[in-house]
Formats: sequence, structure tokens, C-alpha cells
Amino acid sequence: MRIEPMNQATYESYLPVAIEEYAGDKCRAGTWSENEAFEKATEEFAALLPEGLKTKDHYLFTFRDETDSDIGMVWVHVTEESRGRSAFIFDVKITSDKQNQGYGKKALRSLEVILKRMNVKKISLHVFAHNERAIHVYDSLGYETTDYHMSKSLMDE
Repeated sequence: MRIEPMNQATYESYLPVAIEEYAGDKCRAGTWSENEAFEKATEEFAALLPEGLKTKDHYLFTFRDETDSDIGMVWVHVTEESRGRSAFIFDVKITSDKQNQGYGKKALRSLEVILKRMNVKKISLHVFAHNERAIHVYDSLGYETTDYHMSKSLMDE
């Protein structure tokens, strides 16, 4: 497997799908209503990536297998903090036909190699509680839970 910078064509096909999925996740998590989700997701992506692939300190990579097939992608933001450089994973995806085959772990390990070369000391991410598959992968790679956001719906009672 190899990791390489995402090209413009891949970015242009990634963006609308990512916005739609993020809007859906925010609805499922109870954060946004369906009426507002797409617009809010679009606004967040525009604010985070105002210059697309050229946005400073944001890195979007594509994962490819040995046959040069697309396996997935990752979007990471690198910042300078008091304890050193830190990275935050905004999005990571493995194509549906490659899931449950160990590619997610390999992809994240490849990302770690790149980030170490960039002198990054810590990687963080957010995962929606309903994404049990991702939580399992992150746990197996040594990620630790640092926060819990909890809520309770009062409408069902």
C-alpha cells in the first residue's frame, strides 16, 4: 500500500460525498436537524478548506494498493501547539469493497509514518459513537478516549 497526495479530480469527487456523509452523521448523532444539516456541513467544509487542496496546513491523501487501485483517503490538519506539532484527522475512509481486510489499519500506519517525518508528536480525531467499526480500528491502533460527549433525548419519554 502507498499513500500519496490527493489529486484535484479525486478531491472534486470526494467533497460532495463527504459533505453529504458528514451531514448524515450529524443528524444521526442528534446534533443537527435534517433541514439544516446539508447547509451547515457545506459551510463547515468551506470554512475548513477555503482553498481546497491548497489550504495551508491541511493535507489530503489517497491510499492505493499494489495494483494502483484506490483504497481510500485521509484528511489531516497539522498545527503547532505548546507541546509540539499535533495532527487532527478530519476524515478517513476506506472504500466499501476494501473494508474489513486490514486496509484501515495499514492506511493509518502509513499516515503515522508521514506525520512522524513532519515532526508531529500527537494524532487526534473525533469519531461518532455510532461508528463502531471505526472505534474498533482506532482502539486496536492504540488511540485512547480523551473525552465523552453524551446526550439524552427527552422527546421519547
